Amino acid sequence: MTHSVTLVVVLAASLIAVASTTIVQDCGSKATVTEVRVSGCEVPPCLLKRGEDIVVEIDFENLKETTKSLTAKVHGNIGGIDIPWFGVDKDACNDLTVGDCPVDGTEKIYYSAGVPILSSYPSVAVIVKWQLLTDNNENAACFVVPAQIV
Repeated sequence: MTHSVTLVVVLAASLIAVASTTIVQDCGSKATVTEVRVSGCEVPPCLLKRGEDIVVEIDFENLKETTKSLTAKVHGNIGGIDIPWFGVDKDACNDLTVGDCPVDGTEKIYYSAGVPILSSYPSVAVIVKWQLLTDNNENAACFVVPAQIV
């Protein structure tokens, strides 16, 4: 492969990776969140299809302290009321694809969790809040994203 063809392939792969990032709002992460991906969603509101599963991925690093565990806490806010999102493993350590628990402060962590969108959910607008909490109940990573259950 020539140098120019290699450069084009690398640039194309980079654009694909960037294109899959979801625009979210940070809600007090203590770590540096480098990327959040919600499958099928780049620009909110994310369309969550009933009867299907989505994948939520969070990449972060530089957590200021070591934590023995990470706890996933996910809520959907509908009309100002927080409703727990069922089906997400609370032990976020089970969903780490890079890194492990305990989390060292300098470690790169890639988290990937499957999320069921149940057929019984109503078609409604929701603000999803996703937190990965440390031992001290602080946000290692936290984001909110508007979504629409369809």
